[in-house]
Amino acid sequence: MHIKEVNLWLVVIFCLSLFKGEGIWNHKQLNLQWRDYAVESISHLQLGLQNQGKITSMLNPLRIKANQLNSLEQQFSSQVKPKLYTTSKGIKVLLVSDNTMLESAFSFGVGCGYYQDPDNLAGLAHLMEHVVFLGSQENPNPVGWDEFLLKKGGASNAYTSADLTVFYVLSSPRELESVMSYFTNMFVNPVIDERSSVSEIDAVNQEHEKNIPNKVRVIIELAMYLAPKECPARKFGTGSKETLYINSKKNNINLKDALKEYHESCYTSDNVSIVIMGPQSNEQLAKIADNIDKLFTSSRKATKGISKITNTVNSRSVSRGAFKNQHSLAPSISSIFESSGSKKSNIGITSAGGITSKDGDSISKETEQNLDKNTSANIEIEVVRMPRGNSSPPFVVIYWDSVSESLSILKENAEWQMLKLIQYFFEDQSQNSIASELKKKNLATALEYFDNTSTQYSIYGLLFTAIDDSDETTSEIVKLTSAYMSSLIEQINSEDERWIQSFYKNYTNMANIKYEFDEERDTAGIVSQAAESLLIFPDEPEMALSAFVKPVSLNKDSGLSSAQMEALKKFVKHLEPSKIKVIKLSDSIDKSSESKSTFEPYKTEYSISKISVEDPSKTSDNTKVIESTNKIADLLTCVPEDLEIISFSRDKCPKYKRFENEIKERQIGNELQPCPILEEEGLSIFWKGPIHMVPTINLTLVQRLANKDISNNARIALLGKLHAQLQTSRMEYILSSFKLCGLEADINYSRGRFIIKVQSYSSNFEDIIKNLSNYLISESRLPTKAEFEGALSNLKSEILNLSNFMAYDIASEVAQSAYLSNYYSKLQLRDSLQKTEISYDEYLEKTKSVFLIGYFDALIVGNIGSEKAIKLGLNLIESLANKKISYSDSIHDGILDISGDIHIKTNNPISSDKNNAVVAHYLTPPVDLIDVSVYSSIGEILNSPFYDILRTEWQDGYVAFATTKYETPIISLIGAVQSAEKLSETLVCHLFSALEKVSKDVEEDLKEISKSEFEDKIRWFGLSKYSSQKLNSFIQYVEHYGKMIASHELCFEKNKLIENATQVFVSEPNVYIEKLNKLIKPSSSRKLVIVELIGNTNPGEKGNDGKLVSIANVDEPPTNEECKEILKSEMGKVTLMDAISLQLNSSGSSNGKLRASRNNNSKDETKYRIYGSDIQCNVSEDNASSASGKDSKEVKSMLSLFGRRLSSMGSYSQSKANISIESSIGNKKNSNSAGTNKRSSCNYSKL
Repeated sequence: MHIKEVNLWLVVIFCLSLFKGEGIWNHKQLNLQWRDYAVESISHLQLGLQNQGKITSMLNPLRIKANQLNSLEQQFSSQVKPKLYTTSKGIKVLLVSDNTMLESAFSFGVGCGYYQDPDNLAGLAHLMEHVVFLGSQENPNPVGWDEFLLKKGGASNAYTSADLTVFYVLSSPRELESVMSYFTNMFVNPVIDERSSVSEIDAVNQEHEKNIPNKVRVIIELAMYLAPKECPARKFGTGSKETLYINSKKNNINLKDALKEYHESCYTSDNVSIVIMGPQSNEQLAKIADNIDKLFTSSRKATKGISKITNTVNSRSVSRGAFKNQHSLAPSISSIFESSGSKKSNIGITSAGGITSKDGDSISKETEQNLDKNTSANIEIEVVRMPRGNSSPPFVVIYWDSVSESLSILKENAEWQMLKLIQYFFEDQSQNSIASELKKKNLATALEYFDNTSTQYSIYGLLFTAIDDSDETTSEIVKLTSAYMSSLIEQINSEDERWIQSFYKNYTNMANIKYEFDEERDTAGIVSQAAESLLIFPDEPEMALSAFVKPVSLNKDSGLSSAQMEALKKFVKHLEPSKIKVIKLSDSIDKSSESKSTFEPYKTEYSISKISVEDPSKTSDNTKVIESTNKIADLLTCVPEDLEIISFSRDKCPKYKRFENEIKERQIGNELQPCPILEEEGLSIFWKGPIHMVPTINLTLVQRLANKDISNNARIALLGKLHAQLQTSRMEYILSSFKLCGLEADINYSRGRFIIKVQSYSSNFEDIIKNLSNYLISESRLPTKAEFEGALSNLKSEILNLSNFMAYDIASEVAQSAYLSNYYSKLQLRDSLQKTEISYDEYLEKTKSVFLIGYFDALIVGNIGSEKAIKLGLNLIESLANKKISYSDSIHDGILDISGDIHIKTNNPISSDKNNAVVAHYLTPPVDLIDVSVYSSIGEILNSPFYDILRTEWQDGYVAFATTKYETPIISLIGAVQSAEKLSETLVCHLFSALEKVSKDVEEDLKEISKSEFEDKIRWFGLSKYSSQKLNSFIQYVEHYGKMIASHELCFEKNKLIENATQVFVSEPNVYIEKLNKLIKPSSSRKLVIVELIGNTNPGEKGNDGKLVSIANVDEPPTNEECKEILKSEMGKVTLMDAISLQLNSSGSSNGKLRASRNNNSKDETKYRIYGSDIQCNVSEDNASSASGKDSKEVKSMLSLFGRRLSSMGSYSQSKANISIESSIGNKKNSNSAGTNKRSSCNYSKL
């Protein structure tokens, strides 16, 4: 897959929410930009999608009736105008005019995926996807597309699935036609020569190499490889150097000719769909589409692909009901196999298997038939074992599959989300659920549902994090799963359909609510899903149109039709206990005498054996389980009813008490600003009403523990994470009935803080907070030993499991641990956990003495009044703490005062991961408002060219990025590169060299731009990026101010201040050059922490620094001799340190005292810099001068003007920044000193 975000240089950056999880860098949101390095607890099944451009599923249970197609205008919002047609050349086109959009988007779908790969060229479809982005006959420059988008503004990506290849692009509306024209030329006439056909194999191979350590991915790919021998799902869709390069050479296959043949067979007008969406009128969009159509040739017709598959699924009659495929109500743990828009071979887990197969590889039909005929009290289940390794928990996957009915199931699920019933039933956390039974019986700590539906093969299954890898535990999990599945099947086949109908009526009503108040439509996901639907369901265009339909007016309280009930009953026949298949990770495979096979793409062994499991229908114990399981109708009973938006004063803050003093109601300058509603010793509560007119409430509650208990203590960090696990378990249990009704809730521990986040529809919020207040751990509600042991098992699984991380993730964590206060990498926590076991008594003692004490900040936002917000906030705080402390006595975020550059070199701890990774963090001094604006802009400027050099030109690795991150009170510039092919020292050299090259290019460009042109562009950029007025959705608002609450930055006007500082001061391009050079060049004004992770190669195996083929007309990387000089210059004075202890390495040099080591029990009083409003919310005279180019007198005048602006906001003084803020937080004598460890100086009574 081609991963490329084009960041704009000095223009607006499109803030995309394309994916779940946060970028190539953050595991929760965007796969394109590193927003947050904090490692969070996430779904294992999401991990297969990281860094691979997953499109968020946009499915909805509602579907347009066929007889409504002639009156579609009634179903769309007034701003949305659709037009659907087929061109004379056979291209299926959907135009959607939406005058509310700020961007335009288009998607090209191709009706071929890896199912169409030749048997002897696994990964060819994926390679073709990459090659498309490398230029056209008209514009053959391999980085030309990226450079073009850089100038025009936009983002692009693509994915290859089993059946399809989909490309999507976002651009500014005024550039849509030129961007589409450029892309179409590449799409229709790509450059297919030796350079393009071979150079991208490195990228494909790197993509495969990064997937190898992910054990969950490998398990499920093996499951697909074990499909029946004639099934194309056995193909290996990602491809690798072995399948595409070595095998083609060995078999005398001309890869260039193979690509051309594939392109001619699949990339034809009759096998393509195009979806265009934007604020333009449909007449304007149609003109653009007509011009695009002219670029296609009509002489070629597809000879393979989805258009050649006979669609045996009949169109449903109107009486089937009205369901459509737009808006998913998936719970917080999502499947990597969502059936439309997120099932990707190279973005998810869809490719399976091998280049060749053996007779015994697939689970035979004969075996299945024998299992079906088994009439004994036991069922023989085949179990596939894979090596576990030392960095994975004992995963067990139980799954079912379907071949002949796969297309029908795909269609049913796309129309009305048939599989959601299965997912909701098994992911239920309430009493009598399978999850609660697993924990009660100490069998597994977690389970997740997944499915992957394609036209010719589908699997549905559950991933269990088992307590151990014994066959006894596996058998018990299988037995329990069989019993619960039998209960579900029995309910679905019952003559009384009220249970099913009740569930789907509630599901439909929740979909209507979610759709009505959905603020952020995923433009890329919508156009991609529509492009897919046009190809998969060519005779039912309403499937594609449904992505844009507002369903609120349709079929409220509608139930399932008889045909849908029939389809559901037919589907669950595939899920009978006798058809269960099992794959598990096990250490015993190495000791087993069973015959072993090799899963070639991943070079992993597996064995197949059998276990005997009791038939749930024929044993009394399991009959009792079946009778006690939850009923389908009970799964979704929390649908909110009263969602009326309350009224409140937008431009005023209510009166409130501040340390027993009553503050009067007052006007505020910015209606977005949160209002303090209670301040007393030990806590502050802030509030904002429903300014975004959505019936939702969000609570962000931060409990800061006492500094004396937390500072530099890895053991407490472990116990804190354990406490968060226990709280999370209780939260999931007590709130399980709200999970499917819009509830998002989470408790985590980070750097001495517990952060509780709760968001729900307003009608449920009070009950949710009351339940939490009455059930979370407190002095009177301490956890039992059984709860403790379950949470400890879960914690061990979370910390010891590294298979779902990438090498650069680990490297960046290690880097952060070297300079962030109270931050510990996973390697450090693993080390501490393995050295000393945590006892129940130790945990209870720390809970009473440490975790029930703290300082609290709370932010409550949304459809709730201030008085109720105080009541509910206080109730929850009082339930969590038996003692509140002052802010000055609590833990603070900060940056450790390291005195020199640090180099950490360590082995890659991820089993079987050959990847080397290098991550460099360049640290600034404490920053003021101008610094934040300039440095953040620099991050946007560097990322795209840095990626182009390392990824495209030098072919270093699949992962390459540069970005900046605000880490209170500094900013770090982060560069990273990861490769399984290049030596780690080569990657270090190339990272330094690429940053230097990009900075020189930026400097040259900035020198050529006129001052007036620079001012116009930088102000546009600054206003777009930093103005708090841009927080125009509830989600953006909560994220922005929630982060400020978490870091205790309570001067809420900071973004507005950055905007004003940019307007007043930034007019001199040289300030960017100056700041960039100071940051990346060795000097006393910045610090560098660089981590080098060495991959796990086989004995005697060495990295290969060569490229498969050189790319013409691009700069070559530094030679070995040049690299020696670069490393000497950049790292000649670094201090080599250990990754875990962070003590000086025995072979390292020291250029001065760095800091005390942080061992398991250390309570050293290490100095670090913390947030101070007098720095972060002001402008220093030096920065004002360099940014404006003005002399001292003019600068003072400008600072005076800026000060008056601050005074008009009522929040800040005109004091100048003092960048020497530094205190010993651990030193009690200094902890309350002015300007160091005090509360933010904002006086809210003056707002």
